[in-house]
Amino acid sequence: MRAMRSFVLVVLAACGSSSPAPSGPSPGSAQPIAVPADAALPDAGLPVEVTTAPAWIFRYNTPSSAETWTLRYHGGQALLVVETKQGAMRYTGTAGEGDSMPLALAAGNNRLNLDCKHEKMPLSTKCNDMTAAKQDVLNCYHPDFKSPMTFGPAPGVEYVEQPGDCSGFRLVK
Repeated sequence: MRAMRSFVLVVLAACGSSSPAPSGPSPGSAQPIAVPADAALPDAGLPVEVTTAPAWIFRYNTPSSAETWTLRYHGGQALLVVETKQGAMRYTGTAGEGDSMPLALAAGNNRLNLDCKHEKMPLSTKCNDMTAAKQDVLNCYHPDFKSPMTFGPAPGVEYVEQPGDCSGFRLVK
């Protein structure tokens, strides 16, 4: 499970190869905004069908980091909001259609490319419950890493690394 922690940290660092990590705004970019993960986000540059599309959520929860990634997409366009303690970073761009859905997103000079696949995964609110019913997920892969970020319909999927509680994937409680 440390691999997942390293994966998310490296993805954050690698998203903009020469730019700051997407966990905070870059100099001169829009200021962070506080937005509930499941709230629709108004955006003059995106059609309402994108900003009100169903939310797919991936949460990353460790003793040193808590992040919520909220993805909405419709008609070939996408909005991804990455929330951290420092604020929120909004990425917009394109989303392919079909079982394999490439995302090409940007927030100012920060770029993020993911290849997402509609899949099923056994999940419950219990950590790593392999006997649970399979749930629809969107596994999003960064080109440099094997492990995906697993998004689920709101309230989402959480990767947890909390000693004594959970170390793995579960549905958000």
